[in-house]
Amino acid sequence: MLWLPPRALRSSIVPQKMYGRITSPNFPKVYPNHKEKIWNITVPKGYSVRIYFTHFDLELSYLCEYDYVKLSSGGKALATLCGRDSTDTEEAPGNRTYISHDNHLTVVFRSDYSNEKPFTGFEAFYAAEGESLAPLVDGRATAVAGLALPCALTA
Repeated sequence: MLWLPPRALRSSIVPQKMYGRITSPNFPKVYPNHKEKIWNITVPKGYSVRIYFTHFDLELSYLCEYDYVKLSSGGKALATLCGRDSTDTEEAPGNRTYISHDNHLTVVFRSDYSNEKPFTGFEAFYAAEGESLAPLVDGRATAVAGLALPCALTA
C-alpha cells in the first residue's frame, strides 16, 4: 500500500490550457480565516506567466503581514499584495500586470486567524506570454517546432 502525506494529495499536477483563472477560497463570498492556498503555474519553457487581478479585496495590514497574496518566480518575490489600494508601505495590484522571470509562477494566498470586516478575496487570470506563441485550437497551444505545449497548474 502506498502512503502519501496529505500535502502530496493536494498537489497533483493537472494539465491546463495556456491560460486560466484562480480565485481565493469561497470567491466571490468572504474568504475564510486561517487559510493558505498555493498555486504553482507552469507554462512551456521559453515563455513567461502573465497574471492580472480583476478583483482584489484583502485585509490591509502593515507590510501585508496578516492576509496577503504573494507572487514569486525564479526564487524571487515579485510582489506581496494586500488591501484594496496601495499605500506607502503596502501594495495592491490595481490595474498592474505581473510577469514571471521564467516559465513558473507561484501564487500564495494566506489569511490570518481573524478579519475585522468581511473581505471577498481575489480573482486573477493568467496566461503564457512569449514572442511566438503557437496557434491556439480550442484555447490550447498546438505546437512549436513540432512539440506539444502543455501547461500545468498545481494546487
